[in-house]
Amino acid sequence: MNAAKPTTGSFKACKANGIASKRGMNITKNLGMLLLAIYLIIVGITVLVHIVIPVVVTGILALAAGILILIGK
Repeated sequence: MNAAKPTTGSFKACKANGIASKRGMNITKNLGMLLLAIYLIIVGITVLVHIVIPVVVTGILALAAGILILIGK
């Protein structure tokens, strides 16, 4: 009897030992991607919670993230 690995069609169950990790979050060292992540979080919060953040701030953040991603920093 093999009850540890149930399957449904072509999908297999994931192993429980790979879910929990003792290490912290892996934060990217790419500054452009970090700025993009911050921009997306800020825009998402402003849309969901209706907090007003000046458009100039989000525009500068988006521009800086785009330039840094394009040059590969």
